[in-house]
Amino acid sequence: MSEKKISQIGATSEGVLFIRKLAGRSEESGAKRDDEIAPTAPFKEMKDAYRALFVFGLIKGMRLPTKPGQSFSTIYANVNMLTDSYDYRILLETFGKDEDLKDIGKAINEYTNWAIEEIRSDYSPDTFNLHSEFEDDSESESEKLPDIIGDWIIESQRY
Repeated sequence: MSEKKISQIGATSEGVLFIRKLAGRSEESGAKRDDEIAPTAPFKEMKDAYRALFVFGLIKGMRLPTKPGQSFSTIYANVNMLTDSYDYRILLETFGKDEDLKDIGKAINEYTNWAIEEIRSDYSPDTFNLHSEFEDDSESESEKLPDIIGDWIIESQRY
């Protein structure tokens, strides 16, 4: 396989604020959890929220390209800052499209930014349940979200 480009990992400025909120951080608290919003935040870390939103966008197959001149804030200098035992390239190869592998970071950003925009306007810490977005009684067992991805999303959430 040829060498693939990996861009910086980021989100729109509104997206960064949303990811911070999901991880219990406010603008004022910086990297520390904000005591007021942390108890209801669904994720312990920003990278956990980013991972779950990426998978949501990837499985839904929806990307939101960055518009020309759009403000885009770097969250992580490279994809390795998001990884523990997760391989984003393999997730993109398995669930994405061939063009996703041309620039892995861009693909991750676009899947994640679609998910942010899809969820942030209706976000409530009391009802947030990303896993439920994949449930559909009309789906056959073979069409349901693969267990490994569903488990990954659940494990990324604090509860």
